[in-house]
Amino acid sequence: MWMPLRTNSLSCAPRSKGWGALFFGGNMLLHISSPSIAQVLAFHSLHPELPLNVLLSYAVEQPFDDFQEVHRDKIGSLILDSGAYTLNKSKWAKRPKDILTAYANFCSVTSGYYDFLFNLDENFTSRGFEENMYNQFGLEAVGLSPVPVVHNLYNGEIERLLDYGYKIIAIGQCEQGRNFRQLESAVNRIHGAQRKVHLFGVTEVGVLQDLPIWSCDSSSWSQYVKYGQVMWWNDANKDWNPYDILYFPKTESEHDAAKGKNYWDYRFREEFDAYIGQNLGITIDHLIGSEKELYRSLVNILFYKEMELRITAYHRDVKGFVFPD
Repeated sequence: MWMPLRTNSLSCAPRSKGWGALFFGGNMLLHISSPSIAQVLAFHSLHPELPLNVLLSYAVEQPFDDFQEVHRDKIGSLILDSGAYTLNKSKWAKRPKDILTAYANFCSVTSGYYDFLFNLDENFTSRGFEENMYNQFGLEAVGLSPVPVVHNLYNGEIERLLDYGYKIIAIGQCEQGRNFRQLESAVNRIHGAQRKVHLFGVTEVGVLQDLPIWSCDSSSWSQYVKYGQVMWWNDANKDWNPYDILYFPKTESEHDAAKGKNYWDYRFREEFDAYIGQNLGITIDHLIGSEKELYRSLVNILFYKEMELRITAYHRDVKGFVFPD
């Protein structure tokens, strides 16, 4: 049974029948990267009023039709990444032949299912702008409207994209780094020009709440599941840290600060048990049982959905950010 998500200083947006306006208006969007359709459907069955925002990668084999057509009505914002990050991590060892043509063909058929899609930004170096724009213009030549991705915050890439008139600009990996001050300068230049920012691969609360970032994506929710960890918003501890990371070792005596807090001697264990029971209808037995990966993924998906709601409210009520339509 649905119970209201609890709040702290990053207050959740109030429940209403108009959730669609939350996800498609001028509010912040946090996309879950590459979930399985089973995870999406499981979460939707629990919280149909909280549609997940999803990023799919062209480089990852998955049942695209399930997301694009069969269950599209159960997803909020759906966006498509070219998979350049995945392929760069593999040093292009798995690079398809003529990937630009292949990606263009795929997008030409499927773009209508996506709220937006990204350029094939093959070159992640600080000097890759021209190569990446070659792909950008190639995709545009076949009628697509990809979001360009910058990989250098200092050499005029942002200003050139603003001059070209792009309404959304994505910030990807940068050789010079992407610390808060670096991102602050870049994001404010884009936002100040009445354009929107998508930030790749960053879900740090301090960055997202204090900068006018309209959209981002997270793969860390699944990484935590991979290593047996779950995250939750612990309002009882909000004055110290608004969320905790838990793991589930075989013994109460095991402690590894790098993994988080041992569930078995966690001082907020009762509160956590009540939280997962109220919001997901599960118990600790689900998190350590034969389907533990699925249930742990639901806890982490809920954590990031709640992060999205809290940051949306913080943007509106504390920072006063207004995003263009």
